[in-house]
Amino acid sequence: MIASRTRSIGWIALAALGAACASTPPRYDQMAAEELLNLSLAEIEDEDWDEATRALEQFIFQYPTHPRYQEARLLLGQIYFDRGEYITAASEFSRLATDFPSSPLADDARFKVCESYYELSPRAVLDQEYTIGAIDHCQSLLAYYPDSEYADRARTMIAELQTKLAEKLFRAGEHYFNRDAFDPAIKYYEEVLDRYADTDIAPRALFRLYETYVELGYEEEAQEARERLLSEFPTSEEAARIRDVGLADDR
Repeated sequence: MIASRTRSIGWIALAALGAACASTPPRYDQMAAEELLNLSLAEIEDEDWDEATRALEQFIFQYPTHPRYQEARLLLGQIYFDRGEYITAASEFSRLATDFPSSPLADDARFKVCESYYELSPRAVLDQEYTIGAIDHCQSLLAYYPDSEYADRARTMIAELQTKLAEKLFRAGEHYFNRDAFDPAIKYYEEVLDRYADTDIAPRALFRLYETYVELGYEEEAQEARERLLSEFPTSEEAARIRDVGLADDR
């Protein structure tokens, strides 16, 4: 998995706000902005995430025009993210990006939405709703902020997530192939090639497509699949397997 982030978002920026508050603070709704922010930093330092969250939420509610408001929102989302509450984190980051699209922190927020969904993406055998969501949000980052410092990482995430989607389709094809249900197997292998030709699942699907056509006795289609595999993925393991094999393939 890709590392959580290349830089600490929010912590360093907010650290400049000052030293920690006293250990027994007044009621949050009676505290000044700087007190709330300093308290939240103290609670983060003590790893008291619940109190840090309460202090930041009160600050966000009470001081929406404060110069550090956006940083506080980003920091709150980061706390949720680090606690593994990725859906809540994504919601917080998304609101920040939507509310302040011109902010210097907007690309940070959009990337963190992408990263939150990336963390939610399950194994290939499971439902891939979050995987699709992660791809969509990563692509949004690239669309809105193509020069973002996070652009390369977003592209890497997209490639990994697309490979996972391709693997899910390939597994479906294998399910049918192993049961000699060749027509639906062909459908899934071709879908891998149509949608995810840039993944390393594609040569596997093409090799299986070749084998399927051999099983069916479709020599012309099998030859086309063989030639495509050798042409488009010449360095793949599957190309090496098929290179000297004729249509009378010994599977």
